[in-house]
Amino acid sequence: MNILLWILQVLLALWEAVGGVYVVNNYDKIANGWALNALPKSFWIAIGVLQVLFALGLILPGAKLRKQNSIAAVGLALLSLLGIALYFQYSGFPGILWGLIPAILAGFVAYKRWPRLSPLTKEGALLS
Repeated sequence: MNILLWILQVLLALWEAVGGVYVVNNYDKIANGWALNALPKSFWIAIGVLQVLFALGLILPGAKLRKQNSIAAVGLALLSLLGIALYFQYSGFPGILWGLIPAILAGFVAYKRWPRLSPLTKEGALLS
């Protein structure tokens, strides 16, 4: 399972980083699009930067800092869900798959990477 999670993390990081860099560097070319005119340029630049930062957070901390991997995955899932909402509002159903699949995969990574609490005893005290 660990190998599958790392493969998903790397693929999600590449997907989101490329998307974020594209939005930041090519905003003027894609500004005539469906929703880009609805929100200010600074919003889209911030979204692109957050995509890149969360993508880096998904792979850089490594195996010892899994909670940071989870937080980055949650951030990417939320950004993907925001994209779904914008697609649905401005473009209709066909575009939501571009955000739905990464959101599901990021949610899965976040769930599996989130540190678990120690098991509880019958009395409710945490075991060490």
